[in-house]
Amino acid sequence: MASLILVLACLVAGAALARSKRLPANFPASLNYFVIQISLPALVLQHLHRIAIGADVVWLFATPAIVFAATAALALAAGALLRLDKATVGCLTLVCGTSNTSIVGVPVVQALIGSAAVGHALVVDQANFIVMCTAGLVAADLYAGGATRWRGVARQLAGYRPIQAMALALLLRPVPFAPVVEDVLTLLGATLTPIAMISVGASFSVRHARDAARNFLVGIGLKLLVVPAIVLACGLYVFSQQGVPLAVALVQATMPPMIVAGLIAIDKKLDPPLAGALMTLGVPVSIAAAWLWRGVLPY
Repeated sequence: MASLILVLACLVAGAALARSKRLPANFPASLNYFVIQISLPALVLQHLHRIAIGADVVWLFATPAIVFAATAALALAAGALLRLDKATVGCLTLVCGTSNTSIVGVPVVQALIGSAAVGHALVVDQANFIVMCTAGLVAADLYAGGATRWRGVARQLAGYRPIQAMALALLLRPVPFAPVVEDVLTLLGATLTPIAMISVGASFSVRHARDAARNFLVGIGLKLLVVPAIVLACGLYVFSQQGVPLAVALVQATMPPMIVAGLIAIDKKLDPPLAGALMTLGVPVSIAAAWLWRGVLPY
């Protein structure tokens, strides 16, 4: 309960800071940079160093690919049914097909499921970034009419600090961390929730949603209702999952769009108003949906 209160309090604090109009223009971006460069790598290094690798890890790693594939198919179907233009279908595919599994996802998983689930949430997060940098970039280029630069994709993956931390954590698995190292990583990792949620609160805006109301509802409907149902069905009937791994995958599947994916959609002119609405207004709606979906599971 305390973790959930912390998430909500930091969201409100971030929104209040933004309304004060005393913040520098790059305030949320600076907080996000700290989270991605310091807080998240510390958590990844600590939790993936000791997580037991089994069938549940395979399931968690596969979840973002399931989310993206289901979203891509549903976006095409919605485009044909509702006569959406190519840019809007591309935006739905890229932005709704990826999730903010780190800055929003890890704190929400910790709040709704518990600290023991953080390691599982981080597995999903690493896979989510890989999906965004591969299938996501290919989809963005396809809908924008460009060509994918695979050297740039490889450079982006290799340069992402949490991916580097994951590689180091796996490499050091045979070597136990000293208690002081564990303590330092715990303290650094603990900064993720307050800093990330204040950043999200400070970025919140309803202006974009007014510019893309119908398509926003289509995207949110796919992301928060249909796709999580598909993930739940795959977990239960294809991967035979239950307990914490299933709950984590379900909560992470309902997280709002990945910020980087939204920025790529805007840069490539894939319905920028819709991308902005999904990135900002999608946050509180996604957290509420995650809480509701979490209640579906008996554990």
